Amino acid sequence: MKKIISILTLMVVFGLFAVPDISNAQPVKYGQAGMKFLTIDVGGRLAAMGGTAVGVAGDASAMFTNPAGLSIIQGVDAMAGNTSWIADINHFGAAVAYGAGQLGTFGVSLVSMDYGEFTKTVPYSGFDPEDRAIGYIDQGTFTVTEYAFGLSYARQIMSQFYIGGSVKYAYQNLGDVVILDQFLGEERKVENDISNLVFDFGTLYYPGFRDLRFGVTIRNFSNQADYYDQRFELPLTFDFGMAMDLMQLWSPGNNGNRITLAVDAIHPRDYSERLHTGLEYSFSNMLFLRGGYKFNYDEEGLTAGIGVRYGLQNVNMRVDYAYSAFGIFDAVHRFSLGVTLQ
Repeated sequence: MKKIISILTLMVVFGLFAVPDISNAQPVKYGQAGMKFLTIDVGGRLAAMGGTAVGVAGDASAMFTNPAGLSIIQGVDAMAGNTSWIADINHFGAAVAYGAGQLGTFGVSLVSMDYGEFTKTVPYSGFDPEDRAIGYIDQGTFTVTEYAFGLSYARQIMSQFYIGGSVKYAYQNLGDVVILDQFLGEERKVENDISNLVFDFGTLYYPGFRDLRFGVTIRNFSNQADYYDQRFELPLTFDFGMAMDLMQLWSPGNNGNRITLAVDAIHPRDYSERLHTGLEYSFSNMLFLRGGYKFNYDEEGLTAGIGVRYGLQNVNMRVDYAYSAFGIFDAVHRFSLGVTLQ
């Protein structure tokens, strides 16, 4: 039985590495992906470390990055975070995970966007001079709705190998529009809304050297989506990452202070390859200083942040903040809160 599990594990890992090679055969379509809110970092810790998410595991935020990282959770872990995104946009994420021992870890998650209000206009095609000078008709305001609700499961299938997956229901509504029905020859109102099932899959492997770990993820795998006569792909992403506490190299027994280095190599559907790097210094497992950098981005780059963790009997509380430079835009700020019950 163990031999069969080992063979299946090797096949899964090999398959994950082979899929990016197949996707490389297709030319990259820059910017050709929708529902991009699914790619925004959730939580202050991961964002502060340059978005290095694959090998950094152990709390409920793993549902948004590498669901295999949920396997390490014992008891209940919950988190919620808010991102002050560019252009006065707010991004919210929350997750709750429960580690049920040998049964594995179960989780639920939610992400949503708040764009505020937009002015709705249509072109003016009449003959009134004043309206023709303006060029459009004001039809009031509308709001955009975007959210994704997910269910996750993860389990340790071997002593050093973890696996996990998520299924998400993603929804987007861009308001309604009046169109001319070519068949009926009349105008009708159409809702610009779509929904899709989105799948994430991830692995995490500890080869046995100190706490070095590797991970591979496939995120946002789904069918194409259609808006009336427009079709687009979701932001499918292949990610290989690794992380390790550098202090384990010269002080293996020191668990109070850690210097974790994390690196992710990313192959997105709508851009060329990217590299994320992150560093976290942990002092007595209470104070955390973080920094990172994202390579091959038009505007994103430097990240930094701080975190505080406090334990009281069987309850551990954590607060994290992340700063992300965003080029010509205002900087992005993230705050998240988390709690672990054991």
